[in-house]
Amino acid sequence: MIPSADSTAGIQEPKSFRKDLRLKPSVMETIEAAARAVGMDTSTFITSVAYREAQAIETAHHQSLLTDQAFDRFADVIDKQGAGNDALARLFQRRSELLRDA
Repeated sequence: MIPSADSTAGIQEPKSFRKDLRLKPSVMETIEAAARAVGMDTSTFITSVAYREAQAIETAHHQSLLTDQAFDRFADVIDKQGAGNDALARLFQRRSELLRDA
């Protein structure tokens, strides 16, 4: 048996949603065989794999990859001292006054 883990096992929520899927027979056979190979029931297997893939897609979607050259340009811009912004300074002062503990 190939080791695998239910990636949703740590989520402490009741299973309250249903999703019916229409699958091609050969696709279902492959999924069932894979689920058996890792010792999971088909529903847990489908949920776990789909959840893991969804997490990977979300991570990739929120990641910014830069070439070394682009990163160096980005870092140079960030490291430069910017011009003062009086309006922004007043805004931060007001924010700290509003959030100060009484």
